[in-house]
Amino acid sequence: MRGSRTARRGWVLASVVLALAAALVLAFLWRQARQDQPEFPPPGPAIVDGVFAEDRLWLRLENGSLVSLRPDAARAEREVLPGKALGLCRAGGSPVVLVQASGQGAWLLQARASGKWGPGRSLAVGKENLIAFGCGMDGAFVVTNRRLLTIEGDTVRETALSRELEAPIVSTTMFADAAALWVGFNNGEWGGGLTRIRRADGKVESLESNRSGTLCGGPLNAGCDAVNAIAASPRDRGCIVAAIGLVHMMSHGRIVELCGNRIRRLYYKAEDPQPPYPDKNADEPGNTVAFFGAAQVRGDLWAVGTDGLYRFPGSGGVAFRSLPRFEDRGGYRVSFAVPGVVLVLTDVNGKASLSGAVPLLVVR
Repeated sequence: MRGSRTARRGWVLASVVLALAAALVLAFLWRQARQDQPEFPPPGPAIVDGVFAEDRLWLRLENGSLVSLRPDAARAEREVLPGKALGLCRAGGSPVVLVQASGQGAWLLQARASGKWGPGRSLAVGKENLIAFGCGMDGAFVVTNRRLLTIEGDTVRETALSRELEAPIVSTTMFADAAALWVGFNNGEWGGGLTRIRRADGKVESLESNRSGTLCGGPLNAGCDAVNAIAASPRDRGCIVAAIGLVHMMSHGRIVELCGNRIRRLYYKAEDPQPPYPDKNADEPGNTVAFFGAAQVRGDLWAVGTDGLYRFPGSGGVAFRSLPRFEDRGGYRVSFAVPGVVLVLTDVNGKASLSGAVPLLVVR
């Protein structure tokens, strides 16, 4: 009896070692296959997000700095702000930044006009954590763990959330329509998911769908799916699309569409190598292209994945092109080569996954 138990333990240990070895080999092969992809950015504060406004690229860094880069400039310029940049968006063709004012218990909303930063609007905050910040057609939006602040001109409207939100491990992305705010969470290897906040009353809803019933089954699974970008759907007015992407040992991602409470997978692409022991119950391959950006560009949906750019016309189908060559502009690796967009590399995801450098998509 004791011998059989020992044999079983030895078999289990050997199986674990073999599975780990297989995972490491696959990770090595996958990285070898991506050697033609962009190189890792140089050390320094990681880029969190960016916008294109006033004929230049604006980048918010992980340490709260804000820099701007003109398409013809060799180096970026650092912007002088009265504190740490917490969020960045674009409104009316100008950049808007949310600042944690130095030495004050308030956040400051600042916008540029005529090439200069305005005095800003002070937003009173208590012991709250910033969850997301963004701009929409009718103003700027600040989501804390407890409140939604809607800023329209000189008016600030406060709406209590129906439940408290947890801060993201890596980052959030936001999209606003007339009825709701959509907040995507990127928690690296711990997933993230998508949350909808009703603007009228602050009701918070987590949106999920696991049709296969497997551990990380899709099309939208908060425990596994990091949501990196949200955009309006080009095919159905009133719907949105979300870009899902994570690279951790293997690559995982897809584009999903949400219409009300209906969630469906819009696109995925298998990537080699595949796991030697695929899940037979899964509805996708074990290794797929991860997507880190999405936006509407001239009426079409554009998405950027680890292997290139994808364009989804409103009429259907998908067009693919490889990533362009990135240029080193004073430590920032960017490309202005594709009309209508700017691509920029960031390693911000590396603190919670094994992604290395991934491309962000910024609409020009």
